[in-house]
Amino acid sequence: MDARGDEHIFPVVRAALTDAGLERDDIDTVVNCGHDAYDGATISSGMKACPSGGYEKPTVRIQNGGLYSIHQAVAQIYADKADVVVVSSEDSVETDPAAVSTISQESLYHQDLGVNYLQTFGMLAEQHLENHDVTEEDYARVAEKNYRAAANNPHAHRDEPHSVEDVLDSSKVVSRLRELEVAPDSKGAAALVLASEDVAGDDAYAWVEGSGLSSSRTRVHSLDDRVSGSALRAAAQRAYDRAGIDAPREQVDAVELFNPVAPMEILGYEALGLCEEGEGGQLLRDGVTDVDGDVPVNASGGALATNPLNTGGLLRAIEAIRLLEDDSDMVDTDIDTAVATDSDCTLGEFGRTDAVLVVGGGD
Repeated sequence: MDARGDEHIFPVVRAALTDAGLERDDIDTVVNCGHDAYDGATISSGMKACPSGGYEKPTVRIQNGGLYSIHQAVAQIYADKADVVVVSSEDSVETDPAAVSTISQESLYHQDLGVNYLQTFGMLAEQHLENHDVTEEDYARVAEKNYRAAANNPHAHRDEPHSVEDVLDSSKVVSRLRELEVAPDSKGAAALVLASEDVAGDDAYAWVEGSGLSSSRTRVHSLDDRVSGSALRAAAQRAYDRAGIDAPREQVDAVELFNPVAPMEILGYEALGLCEEGEGGQLLRDGVTDVDGDVPVNASGGALATNPLNTGGLLRAIEAIRLLEDDSDMVDTDIDTAVATDSDCTLGEFGRTDAVLVVGGGD
């Protein structure tokens, strides 16, 4: 990746505007998302606003992921502050996510422990295995399912299928978690155009039915909150309330779920209301979340296949929208309502914010 971040953002924004039949003059606001920690610079969005179409336009920088930025764009449209908002992000800086997560921990107590996000995920896996009906083979099943799906996704980073045995034979990264059960550090860029109903008319690929955010705090000596996924649950409930969803298992057709490690996909099933707490492992084993299941989860391959640290939320939103298109080749069933999730937990698991987006078909 020899190009700079601004050189990555320009072509994807240009392509998104062209796809929407719009020009730069049609843009009311530009929203950039990303973390200074991953970009290695303070106010790292400074070089990215103009190639996103933001020259002499109002610009907003969100120090977080893509779904948070979509939430901000939606708020501006609802508030009649804008009719057309471009949301963009990119990942091009070579970094060490584990080291970045260590220095991003709370400085007085947690940073001195030297804990990185992989170690906290290892603790999460231990707690999950101890208190739920899951096994390490279930974690390998999650990875196998995701890699099998990624093999059919031309945008996937890891695009080779791996069997359950391959996953179980891969090297241990931390206790209970293996290399193929941990998301990679991917690079790339993405952009979306959001517009009001007056502007979009009948040309929208999808409609934002609901979005929600929530934060939680976890103490080192108490992991129960992390296993229950309280922030993701609350964010999902807010998005569902706005979308009129009261029975997710029946009303949600597909999910693009942030799963930086395999256990978090199983826990995500429960937090999103696809099953009761503690039943995520059985839902997986029953094939409900497979590509050809009743509720496909991560038909794109998920974060285990492709994990740009700044851009992942936008990527999952785009993949969810792709599922709504009639010609989508990722799933065999018709998708009318899709959900995408996002989280900043890879920066520091002791405090996190989760986001949920519900999109519906553009017809």
